[in-house]
Amino acid sequence: MKLLTAALMAALLSLSTQAKAEVKTGTQQVSLDMGFANPLGNDTVFDQTRTFGSPGPEIGLQYRYQIQNNLSFGGDLSIASLGTNDFNTGKGPVEVKSAAWTLLAIGRMDLLPENDIRPYGLLGLGFGGVRRSTSFSQNPALSSTESSGGGALALGGGVDFDVNKAWLVGGELRYTYINTSLSQVGASSSRTLDFLLKIGYKFL
Repeated sequence: MKLLTAALMAALLSLSTQAKAEVKTGTQQVSLDMGFANPLGNDTVFDQTRTFGSPGPEIGLQYRYQIQNNLSFGGDLSIASLGTNDFNTGKGPVEVKSAAWTLLAIGRMDLLPENDIRPYGLLGLGFGGVRRSTSFSQNPALSSTESSGGGALALGGGVDFDVNKAWLVGGELRYTYINTSLSQVGASSSRTLDFLLKIGYKFL
């Protein structure tokens, strides 16, 4: 996270050398996203109402191809660590560590494709999964790691800023939903609000 923040600051300091860098048909982009995921909503976990996990770091990699000046499609891989939660159950206290991932096909609409500062909206559909590791301090034999996966959806928006013709930085706010199995991981879904910073590279 510190590395990405430093890169963003260095990019902003280079504004004096900024060149016009609008996107156009045929432009390709790869970007590295880093930030954190904040779990939303309540799910039944060990017969208690809790969120699936807690805020934790997230990292992602994205590729897009510009099919029109304001429209692009591509793929997105994201992985988030959703922290640790403690519960009291009839079998004793338990520590639960959670994580989630998504692999999505994404479509993105740029609102100002000819500008160096471009707000956008994003839709992603694909697959996702979660992992939950439980550790019973009083009954170690009950400890386990379970996984579940299903369909995934992402809705988001953000802003890209072109540093020059090749490099860009930006930020994004994204809602992510993953369908999961209550019987396997103790939650019927994973829903997060993701706050992401990015550094990207464009080429034709």
